[in-house]
Amino acid sequence: MFRSVLLLVGLSSLHVAPITAQVVPVRSQDYLFITNVADARALWVNPAGLVIIPEASLLGELTFERTGGDLRVEQWGFSFNSRGVAFGYQRNRLIGEEALGTLRAGLGYPFQNGAIGATVSRYNQDSTRSYGLGVGVVYFPRLKVPVQLGATVRHIGRPTVREQELPVTGVAGVQLSTSTFQLSWETHAAERRAPNESGFDVRHRAGGRLTFGGRLPVILIATVDLGSNVRIDQLNVGFSIGAARQLTTIGSAVERDDNAVFERFSATVVATNPLTAAR
Repeated sequence: MFRSVLLLVGLSSLHVAPITAQVVPVRSQDYLFITNVADARALWVNPAGLVIIPEASLLGELTFERTGGDLRVEQWGFSFNSRGVAFGYQRNRLIGEEALGTLRAGLGYPFQNGAIGATVSRYNQDSTRSYGLGVGVVYFPRLKVPVQLGATVRHIGRPTVREQELPVTGVAGVQLSTSTFQLSWETHAAERRAPNESGFDVRHRAGGRLTFGGRLPVILIATVDLGSNVRIDQLNVGFSIGAARQLTTIGSAVERDDNAVFERFSATVVATNPLTAAR
């Protein structure tokens, strides 16, 4: 029911989102938040999450784009994390553009009630290479309410991708969670890079996860990307099955010709091995 309600609300207010021409966002950023990622996917979302749980994990992710009536591979990637040391690779294949590869390394370090992390990325298109940095933090305040806080800064150094500089982007997030549900919110602020413009472009994200227990947990996932006017730009819905071996499928809808159309689909596999070493 939770997913159905969000789906109906989302489809009733979808409008077309601006498309970033330079690079397709990593798929994990569509359905995960900087406050709720704690495995190899943290390399692409918030590197502080690499050490929230002592574990070693492998990630494989494949995303399809629907163009007309056909499906094509839009993006694929993989990553590995062990005790907060992570490596990964992502490949973007935009229509009419040369493929773009991103190689990323990350490191996380825990502290009392939280963790920090950093990444270095190399963007490679043909013979052109550019580098960028990222940092992140998560914090678990000692409150009676189960709240998690997080923040990241992405594209430090403004790497050049497809002849354009990626804007430095700050993200702040908050999450309320229990053993069965999570409610998350993020605010993104990207610096304006157009000539004669200053300030930041702001957008928001919100979402929820509902977990059904048992030997084979099932998690229902729904997130929405919101513009600065808090209208829905994109709706993402899906589910995860499993715990240590987890499969996640996500579909994303936007408005096309006054109709809500699901145009991105993905499958993600994460294999996790908990480690006994204390933080």
